[in-house]
This record gives sequence, C-alpha cells and structure tokens, in this order.
Amino acid sequence: MIRARFSLRTSAAMLLLLGAVGCSAWRTVEVRDGWTLYGEKGQAVDAAAFRASFDPGYRAVERVFGPFSENVRVHAITSDKSAVEASMRDVRTIQEVPGIGRARVQAYHARGDGVFGPMTGIYADAPEPGTAVHELVHARIAEIAADLPLWLEEGLACFLGDGFLDGDEWIVDGYACWPVRELREQRLPDKELVRVLKLAAADEASVRENVLVHFIGWAIVFDLRQEAGTLDWKQWFARYKKGISVDEARLRIERTVSRDTEAAWLERLKSPDRRTRLATAKGLWKLRSRAAVESLLDAIDREDDAEVKVALAVNALAAGGDVKLTDDARDRFWPTVWPALRRGHLNDPAEQEALRGLYSSYRRRTQMSSQQALEGLRRYWAEE
Repeated sequence: MIRARFSLRTSAAMLLLLGAVGCSAWRTVEVRDGWTLYGEKGQAVDAAAFRASFDPGYRAVERVFGPFSENVRVHAITSDKSAVEASMRDVRTIQEVPGIGRARVQAYHARGDGVFGPMTGIYADAPEPGTAVHELVHARIAEIAADLPLWLEEGLACFLGDGFLDGDEWIVDGYACWPVRELREQRLPDKELVRVLKLAAADEASVRENVLVHFIGWAIVFDLRQEAGTLDWKQWFARYKKGISVDEARLRIERTVSRDTEAAWLERLKSPDRRTRLATAKGLWKLRSRAAVESLLDAIDREDDAEVKVALAVNALAAGGDVKLTDDARDRFWPTVWPALRRGHLNDPAEQEALRGLYSSYRRRTQMSSQQALEGLRRYWAEE
C-alpha cells in the first residue's frame, strides 16, 4: 500500500502525450453504487474480485468519514503497459527501501484532471480489501481536507486499512504489525523525522520517505485513537493542519511500538467477538515477537471457532521459524499448530484446498508448495 506520487518533472510534450493516452486507454467495466470500475482496453478485469474488495471498503470509509461527494473512479492495472501509462512508473516493480527492505506499490490515489497525468481516482494492481480501504480513505480525504499533512492522511488510511474481511464486511483492527517492527528497530534522527512530518501530498519524496510517512503516520494516529477512544478525525484535522512537533510525534510513536501496547493488543485474542479475534490474529506473524507467538499458541488451545483457529495457526506457522522461542513454547509449537491445520475447516472451497495443501506441503505429500498454499490463505495473514 505504498502510495505512488505523480511527478510533473518531465517534458511538456511527454505530459500531453501521456495525458491523452490516459484519457483514452480506459473502458468502463462496471458501475457500482458510488464507484465505477475501469479497465485497460483489450485487457480482462476480474470485476467480481474488485467488487468483493471495494464494496465493503467503500461502506467502511463512509461509516467513518460520511458519504462520498462524487463517484470514485477505480482503475484496474492489468498490465505493465497500463501501469506505466497511468503513473509514469511501473506500479508492479518491487523496490529496495534503504534500511527497511523490499516493498511494492500495490495501488495509489491520483488527484488530477487527466490533462497532465492520470485522471483523478484509484489505480490498483490487485483487488486486496485492505488496499481498497486505504486508497478509498485518500479519495474521501481529497474531497474534504486536501491540504492535510501527509503523515495524518496516510496514518488514517493505514489504520483503517488494517483489518479482516469477514464476508462482505470490513472489520478494522488498526494495529499494523510491519510498522511496529520496523519502527522498533530504528530510531529515526530528528532531521529525518522532521522531513517526513513536513511532507505534503504534492511533494517529491524518496522511496524511503514514502514508506516512513506511512509508518510514522500510522503510529501517531494509532496513539491518538488509543488516547481518544475513537477516530476523532475532525478534531485531528483542526489540531494538526499546521503540523506536529517532533517531540509529540516521537512520544506518540514510542508509545505505539512499546511492548506494553503489544501486550494489551494481544489480549484482544481473548475477545468474545470472533471477528475481533480474527482481525487481531491477522498479521501478528510480522511482529516476529516471542510474546505474539506464545499468545497465538495459547489462543489456539482455547479456540472453538474453526475459522479463527486456522487464522491463529497460519500466523503462528508463519512466525515460528523467525522467532527464538522458550523451551516450553518450542515443545508446544508443533503439537499445537499441526492439529489446528490438519483438522481445520474453511467454508470457501479454494481456501479449504489451500489449507489442505499447506498441511500436506510440510508432510511432502502434495504438488502444492507451502508458498502457493499460503497465497491461497492471504485473507488470514497478509497486511496489504
């Protein structure tokens, strides 16, 4: 969900050419209630998959920010050609982020009229539900508060974009594990933090700055949400329109990534609401935390819901090889995880097949690799 930015640093002739191509390269695939799906001419689009992600995402964003003022254009990027034409960069390229690792732009929201770049709207490489929510937040904020600091906009998008798709409803969790881990591992110098906090949507930014503004914005918004008990976005828009001090930002970031906050969030695995347990479990493997793995094992032992138990087991499995466990946890690991995978049942036939493939791949009795199986179970572990 790294948000690509459109640059005007190219020749006028190239801009005019790309603008003309951008206006003519897209065809209407489907008109939904509040948003329209476009595809590149000559390319097939999985409309059902986009519908399954963007319909719940649209409703989730309206619940927080109110009704959209205009129809949202959603462009399905189905080829490298359409990615380049839409944004003058290849959205599908995996980039190395200095000090962080590899990342890929999955989608972005553009603000424009199509004359000197892409039309206003969302450009998505894949119909992931979390990505849909994230970019729809950008679309709605562009309507109501386009001049916000980028950290606040990205923070709200990242917070609401972290969750679990339960049928046709997006369940927000808000605790994004990748930013937690990365922000724990590196204390940003004041100079870099100041630069990221001052970024506006129209500014040029390096790949690292682009990633950090997501992480930092999310951490600050998460702490604000914890403090207020609700997403008090109107108050935050007024309070931070002119920015935030480095001291306040650092304090809020450190509270968010603290072990105390992690421990409190892991308690949500005991919630009586199965949807809360599902949303909490999803992505916990990314913490690479002993406490997280041990909490997942404890949760598997007491869990009665079949789908929740699978989510817990998949995240424990994904984390197990990267975390140094205590002797007790190591002895419990496979006797706890294996039965949950072997006996697990999911209602979706494709996901059930992937679950069977995941179990069998570790037993070397299948043609499906563990990686292929995990891809079929993305809904339970992937933070988009």
